[in-house]
Amino acid sequence: MKSWTLLACLALPLAAHAAPDHRVQVAQGGVARWAGMEAKACGFLGKRYPAVDGDCYYPVDFQLKPGVHEIALYDTDGRQHLGWMTVEKVDFPEVEITLPDDTYINLSEDNAKRHREERARVVKALKVDADEPQFSLPLAKPVKQLPQSENDFASRRLFNGTHKSTHTGRDAPVSVGSKLGSVADGTVILAEDQFFTGNAVYVDHGGGLVSMFFHLSELSVATGDTVKRGQAIGKVGSSGRSTGPHMHLGIRWMNARIDPYLLLEDPAKLPSVADSAAEEQAKIDQAQRSEPPEGDQQ
Repeated sequence: MKSWTLLACLALPLAAHAAPDHRVQVAQGGVARWAGMEAKACGFLGKRYPAVDGDCYYPVDFQLKPGVHEIALYDTDGRQHLGWMTVEKVDFPEVEITLPDDTYINLSEDNAKRHREERARVVKALKVDADEPQFSLPLAKPVKQLPQSENDFASRRLFNGTHKSTHTGRDAPVSVGSKLGSVADGTVILAEDQFFTGNAVYVDHGGGLVSMFFHLSELSVATGDTVKRGQAIGKVGSSGRSTGPHMHLGIRWMNARIDPYLLLEDPAKLPSVADSAAEEQAKIDQAQRSEPPEGDQQ
């Protein structure tokens, strides 16, 4: 498998080096696309990484500072094409949650130690290489009939009126015990029972993309396993800090925490460099809605 090195993109003035029509708007936590030219690699935020099926994608962390950021596309002849992306601020929702006891609020010394150790393993596991992608878009849905999400990506949560936390995935009311399938081919980089996330699975899909499922009732894979698109990785449950059975899906792409539902739909729905201003705004507005993708991608 060919490795891609994270290289700093050329720090060139936008006005002088980026074509005026190579621009796109995207919301925090979203993903932009540059299609129409056969791409080999992409550049964003000082990183160079492989294209996916000839297109470039630019994942935007939900906390990335709003403003204008340079993007690059490297074609199959090695030529660099520059553009810019305007990141728009999103006012993510605030949610109050009540837990029946304070086990997950006022941590005991043992639980605090356990969490620190688990967090260290997660941070290490998430340091994946941006090697050749093992996925195409859209990703496979974890279940055949994906229900409407609570639209809670990046929500600011307040537990029992005191403890604050940010939700970096999507929750959906999938029945307890339902099997969840891998969104693409990949390698399980971590599968274990964790204090806050319960039974959790992290899968590296290449190209800097990692999927994660939390609060499972049981695991169907182990750390180091190779999985195929649609293969069962676990069952829906309510383990860890959870108020009831549900599916929790998270995605990190080039370490950007993005709305995972965006990658379950036709990539043509993503904001694109080729869009008109009206098309850009329509796609941004659609991305804020909670409707699940239609059809079966398994």
